[in-house]
Amino acid sequence: LAFFFITAFAMMSIGNAADAYFMTYNVEATPVMTTAFMWLGTIPAFIFMPLVPAIKRKIGKKGMFYLFLGTAITGMAMMYVFVQVEALKQFWLLCIAQFVKSTGIIVATGYMWALVPEVIAYGEFTTGRRISGIVNALTGIFFKAGMALGGVVPGLVLAWTSFDAEMTSQPDSALQGILWLVCVIPAILLVLAMWIISKYELSDERMDEINKAIEAKAKA
Repeated sequence: LAFFFITAFAMMSIGNAADAYFMTYNVEATPVMTTAFMWLGTIPAFIFMPLVPAIKRKIGKKGMFYLFLGTAITGMAMMYVFVQVEALKQFWLLCIAQFVKSTGIIVATGYMWALVPEVIAYGEFTTGRRISGIVNALTGIFFKAGMALGGVVPGLVLAWTSFDAEMTSQPDSALQGILWLVCVIPAILLVLAMWIISKYELSDERMDEINKAIEAKAKA
């Protein structure tokens, strides 16, 4: 879970740091278009988060992560193609890609917090101690480490691809670097996150057994 947190927060930090550059230089959007594009990324939370319990019951915990992490990767791939192909470089198409990408990210990174109590319960089951403080502290350390990593990578990539903030237009290498920060590197991190979550062994059935065992021990 800790490794999932560091990967997820690094992905979000890198993408968020590059979004403004992406809209300014790759899309050449107006401030109004940029604001609309950013706000569009919040809409899936109101649509899909209430559906999470039903989706999880239908396809399982890991299946839900695979579905929505895959959805985010699909949205990033769409965005990359739409920007690269001049005939598809339309704002409305980019908005569709943004909606798809945000749907996957919001649901997957929102639900990951629900795994923290599971880890705490597992710790109590295996050690006899409820180490909620330690688990929450470690979770905080890892997501801050992910954010720190996400703060370093954009600067390194932009410097390496010859980005110049004083120029109104950027060289092709810088535009490609921005695109990597928005689409490619986050997608790679999401693939890594899918592999990490595949190692998570606390299924709903296993958690039911653990919770029943903890309750029985408390009553004894």
